[in-house]
Amino acid sequence: MKLGDVELISIFENYFKLDGGAMFGVVPKVLWNKLCPSNDNNLIRLDLNPLIIKTGKEILVVDSGFGDVLNERQLKIYNLGGPTRWDGELKKNGLKPEDITGVIFSHAHADHAMGALKKGKDNSLQLRFPNARYYIQKREWQDAMNPNERTAATYLVDNLHVLEESGKLELLDGDTELFHGISVKVIGGHTPGMQAVIIDAGGQRVIYPADLMPMTAHIRVAYVPAVDLDPITTMKQKRWLHEKMLREDWVLAFDHDVDIKFAKFKEDEKGKVVAVKFG
Repeated sequence: MKLGDVELISIFENYFKLDGGAMFGVVPKVLWNKLCPSNDNNLIRLDLNPLIIKTGKEILVVDSGFGDVLNERQLKIYNLGGPTRWDGELKKNGLKPEDITGVIFSHAHADHAMGALKKGKDNSLQLRFPNARYYIQKREWQDAMNPNERTAATYLVDNLHVLEESGKLELLDGDTELFHGISVKVIGGHTPGMQAVIIDAGGQRVIYPADLMPMTAHIRVAYVPAVDLDPITTMKQKRWLHEKMLREDWVLAFDHDVDIKFAKFKEDEKGKVVAVKFG
């Protein structure tokens, strides 16, 4: 998608499967299963949709999927749909890993951060994008490196140490503009330190809210995953996002939707907020 001098590319890094109940919390299966049909094991498919932002000066990656660094146990847990597609996706878009100048993490969960690493010839972990700086909120990083009983399964601390030891990690302290027209906003909810990425270009504003609204099925305010640490904040921020999408005509980039990668919102004849594919 071209927005003036800026190009946005939704990357299909991989897909995985998670328990449908975990993704919809208190919402009964009879309701969410109409939106995301599950298999016999109650699993639903989620795509991994990192975003590439080409500004002319910078080539940025927003989130990075799972990559290829999970062990056998982790691969079984997440039901990955095959090897990472990073190399092929970059090549398809005329890019190499060395071209990436920055990686912005919404948060440090494995499905958003592990694709920034890769296995070397000696099986050691290395940076996938060796020339990039890596940006994440300080609060998120502190939580990721010191997980509790509830969050330990989603933060792969040993792997994250590779980023920390690279000398290329930038810890952010709140909302800020990282580059001209590229800013981050702390939105919390899913994790206290999760940030959205906002792109202003060509007279259009695009937001990548990550797991605040991972799929079109999560547009409704009450449809909050059970894994969100602060569901009340998630609902508050979803109301805020509805307002911006409807009143200011923003575009939303979904991080996990299977069919729609970019969308605008509208109210249907019943007043329900729905997604309309864009771009």
